[in-house]
Amino acid sequence: GGHLVAFKREDKSGILRFDIAFGKAWGALGMGFGSRTLAGRAAKTPQFFTMLAAASDGRMITNPGGVLIRDNSGNVIGACGISGDTSDKDEMCAIAGIEAAGLKADPGTD
Repeated sequence: GGHLVAFKREDKSGILRFDIAFGKAWGALGMGFGSRTLAGRAAKTPQFFTMLAAASDGRMITNPGGVLIRDNSGNVIGACGISGDTSDKDEMCAIAGIEAAGLKADPGTD
């Protein structure tokens, strides 16, 4: 259902970090592809993504770091969002965590 299951915020991290990470995961789950794909599409169709931002009450973040979580059959079972470093490093951390749990990470494509 796209509901938050767990989150962790490092001590002394910026107060927006959770909101950014949640927005990356929420956007990936909401659109059905990783936020790397969202970033590429947003750059090509900014008017559409402006409308998506309005429709989602601003919850969608279109930078890499929102990664779909798939089971071994390829079904989407959730999403992970990370914020705290560059978007590429956020994405790498999400992929590492998902794979460490024995699941498949789907960050999207450029």
